[in-house]
Amino acid sequence: MAERAARKVGIACQGGGSHAAFTAGVLRRLMQKDLLERYELAGISGTSGGAICAALAWTGLKQGGPQEARERLYRFWDHAKADTPLDAWQNYWGQAIASLPWRLDVSPYRVESGADRVLGSWLREFLKLEELTKEARAGAPYLFIGATDVLKGDRCIFSGTDLDYPELLGSAALPFLYRAVHTRGHVLWDGLFSVNPPIRDLLDLDLDELWVIQISPLAVAQEPKTFEAIRDRRDQLAGNISLAQELHFVDKINEIVALNGELKRRRRRGEPQHYYRPVTIRLLDAGLDEAKYGYGSTLDRSPELIDELIRRGEAMASRFFDEETLWPRRGALEGRTMSVAPRRRARRKPAPEPDGGI
Repeated sequence: MAERAARKVGIACQGGGSHAAFTAGVLRRLMQKDLLERYELAGISGTSGGAICAALAWTGLKQGGPQEARERLYRFWDHAKADTPLDAWQNYWGQAIASLPWRLDVSPYRVESGADRVLGSWLREFLKLEELTKEARAGAPYLFIGATDVLKGDRCIFSGTDLDYPELLGSAALPFLYRAVHTRGHVLWDGLFSVNPPIRDLLDLDLDELWVIQISPLAVAQEPKTFEAIRDRRDQLAGNISLAQELHFVDKINEIVALNGELKRRRRRGEPQHYYRPVTIRLLDAGLDEAKYGYGSTLDRSPELIDELIRRGEAMASRFFDEETLWPRRGALEGRTMSVAPRRRARRKPAPEPDGGI
C-alpha cells in the first residue's frame, strides 16, 4: 500500500491508427494485478487511436474494473481485424493503394467512405457510454480526449464527465479519410495536429509520475521520397511536435518548482488552493521500424499485424517501472525538438605576426 500511495500515475496515449494496437497491449498488461499493485491510476488521456484505447480502458474500469478494461481493449481490437474474406480483400487493396508511388486523394466530402459510420458503430458497441451514470463518470480515474478545431486552430480537450461519441470520432478524424466532425460548436480534425496526446491536463490530478506511450518515431533513417513516405513523415512530425510541446510544459513546471519550492495552480471554485509539485516523466517508445511499419501499416487491420502489436505492447509495458523510460534522456523526444541548434562559428586563424621591417 505504501508503494501504491507513492506512485500516483497519469497515462497519456499518442495516436497512430492501427499502430495504437500497441497501446492496447500496454494498457492490457498494466491492468493486470501484479502491476496494478505497484501504482494508482489517477487519469488517462489520448488522441486518435490512443483516445479510443484510453476510452476503452476508462469505461471498462468505471463499469467493471481492471478485468473489464482488459476485455474491452481485447474485444475492440479483435473486432477491428480484417478476418473475413470481404474485410481481408478490402484491407489488401487498401494496403496496395497506400503503397503506390503516387496518390490521387479525393475529398471525403465528394466521395463518402463510410469509415466514420463503421468506427462509430464499433465505439457504440464496445464503449456503451450511455450506460455510464453521472456518478460513475465522476472521480478517478479521469479521462481526457484531444482533438483539433480546424477552423479556430484550437487545442480541444474533452473530459470523460460528459464525453460522447462525436468527440471520439473527431479526435480520430484524419483528413482525406474522414469528414470533419461538428460537435459542441467545434469543427474537429484529428488531435495529432495540436495535442498528441493531452498531457498538461493530467497535471491537475496531483501526479507523482506521468507515463507517455509514444507511437510515432522521432527520427527516421532515410529522407522520405515516395508519396506515402512523405505523408507518413509529415504526420509523424506534426504529432511529435505537439507531444514535445506538452512535455516541455511539464518539464518547465518541474524546473520552476525546483527553483522556487512551490507554484500555485489555478484554484477551482469551492476547492482549496493546490500547488504544482515535481512530476517524474516516463516515456515508452514503441520503437516501430519505419521500413516495416510505414504509412500503409497505420491503416492495416490484418490479424497478424494487430496481434503482433498487442503482444509487443504487453511485452514492453513493465518498462514503465525501469530507469530506461525516464525522461528526458538521450535519444528520446527532447528539447532539441523545440529549439534550433546554434550555428557553430568557424574558428578564425590568428593574424600573422608583422615583420620587423614593415
